[in-house]
Amino acid sequence: MPRRRTPHHPPTRCPTGKVRFRDRIAAGLALATIQRQGRQDRDKAETRAYRCPTCAGWHLTSQLPRVGR
Repeated sequence: MPRRRTPHHPPTRCPTGKVRFRDRIAAGLALATIQRQGRQDRDKAETRAYRCPTCAGWHLTSQLPRVGR
């Protein structure tokens, strides 16, 4: 029996213009994919995901975690 494929949904955007992920898991999977591909053609490499206070979605960032959180 063939494997059933789920429809691909293009990423949505936050009002800030950043790509919005629906939850921490989706952002983590995207981050893992980026890190696995080893994108040397980029100036910055995403290192973590964070929850956006504007859209309540999740974004990726290259900034290190803030101290005291």
